[in-house]
Amino acid sequence: MSEVRSNDSNCFEAAVYEIRVKGHLHERRTALFEGLTAICEPDGTTLLSGSLPDQTALHSILLRIRNMNLKLISVRQVSGNAEDNPNQCNKIGD
Repeated sequence: MSEVRSNDSNCFEAAVYEIRVKGHLHERRTALFEGLTAICEPDGTTLLSGSLPDQTALHSILLRIRNMNLKLISVRQVSGNAEDNPNQCNKIGD
């Protein structure tokens, strides 16, 4: 099991995410995701990507997606995994 706990906030450092939603978002709507790049894909989805400083920022983006009534297709962390630096976090059972 790969559950992770931490006694400090260093465990959740900045990470790059790719968040895919259904539909092509208008420029006014993509502006609400400041700091993320929006790419309208040929398959009819929009890919939002960029670095987020912590889990709180990720949850804020996901909440914004929900509040805009967008259909969330996927969330993928592409870099910045806490397991890349195992000295920062304690795995449960260690």
